[in-house]
Amino acid sequence: MAELEAKTMTETQLRNLRRQRTKEMRLQLTGFGLMIFLTFMAFGMVALDFNATFILGIVMLFAFIQVILQFYYFMHMKDDGHDFAKLFMVVGMFFAIAFCVTFIYIVWIGSPI
Repeated sequence: MAELEAKTMTETQLRNLRRQRTKEMRLQLTGFGLMIFLTFMAFGMVALDFNATFILGIVMLFAFIQVILQFYYFMHMKDDGHDFAKLFMVVGMFFAIAFCVTFIYIVWIGSPI
């Protein structure tokens, strides 16, 4: 099937397709490199024995950035036609954040009964 499509494409269309795929691969490799860098930074901070509160905040920030990069680059959420999946993920993140806030409130702020 792909061979048939390749035969019917003009040389200009093939060059444009290769250019688009090269750009996509470059973006994916850049995102992957950034995620590896963030992971090494988190391990480095733990290995250097920084303040635990500082490390927790930074590692959570790095994790959030990595989740966004995973969605954007590797799950192709930047492409068209993923609106329904995006909606489910936003709703899921809302419930996850609401659960965490509720749990923190109950454990640390909640009144003794």
